Amino acid sequence: MTVTDIPHEHNGVSLLGLPDEARQQHRITKKMLAAQFEEQAPGDARLITKALTSAQLVGILRPETIQVPKYEDAERAVVDVPVLEVVLADKTSSADCTRVTELVHRSMAKPVVLLVHMPDGTTVLSLALSHVSRTDPTRSTSVIDAHVMVPARQIEQGALHLDQLDHTNMWTLYRDLVRIAAADGRPASVALQAADAIALRRRLTDLKTELTTVARNAKQAKNQQRRIELNVKARGLRTQIEGVRATLYSPNDNHGAS
Repeated sequence: MTVTDIPHEHNGVSLLGLPDEARQQHRITKKMLAAQFEEQAPGDARLITKALTSAQLVGILRPETIQVPKYEDAERAVVDVPVLEVVLADKTSSADCTRVTELVHRSMAKPVVLLVHMPDGTTVLSLALSHVSRTDPTRSTSVIDAHVMVPARQIEQGALHLDQLDHTNMWTLYRDLVRIAAADGRPASVALQAADAIALRRRLTDLKTELTTVARNAKQAKNQQRRIELNVKARGLRTQIEGVRATLYSPNDNHGAS
C-alpha cells in the first residue's frame, strides 16, 4: 500500500479541508527522517527504516496560504506546519507503530500533522505538542510534551477543517487542532486546553481498560463476597468514565474514545 492508495476520506487533504494553495505532493525518503537519529540513537534510525513503507508531504500550512500569522517564542518558531502521510509496514508491532510515529514528530523542529496508515488498514491522526530540543545544537529536532493518536474514522466529519480552527496564530491553530481531535471532533468546551484534552482522552482509555478487567474478574469470581466487591468497583469506574466523558465531550455526544 502507498499513500496514493488511501481512501479520500482518510487523507490529510480531506481531513483538514486543505485549500489548493496549501497542497503538496512530494515523496519523503526514509533516510531523511532517520538522519536526525543516526548518531545519537541508531536504534531509532533503524526502526524508521524498517517500519516505514512510504512517506509523503501532502500539504504545508503557511501564513500566506491559510491567512494565519506566524508564531515565535523561546521554545518554538511556528512559521509553517507540514502535513505528512506515512504508511507503516505490515508486520510492525503496536508498540513500534507508536514509537515510529513519535520519532517522525521529533525529527522536525516544528509541529507536524501526521496521518499514519496502520498495518491493520486503519488510519490514525497523530498530533504532538512539542518544543525545540534544548540539547540539540542544530535546533533541528523537537521534544514531545504530549502526544495523541486518534482513529480518523472516529473524528466528526469537517470538525478539523482549517476554517473551523482558531486563527490567532499558527501555534494557536495547531493547539486548537489538537484540542478538537483529542475529543474526536466533539469537544465539550472551547475552554478545554489542548494538553488537558489529551490527558482526559488517556484517562478515559485507562479507565475503560480497567473496567474491562474488573468486569471480567467479577464474572469469573467464585467467591460471592469477592464478586460483590468487584461489581461495586465496576460501578465506581463507570461513574468516573461518565465524569471524564462529560468533561471531554459535548453533551450530545454518545461516541466513545478508544
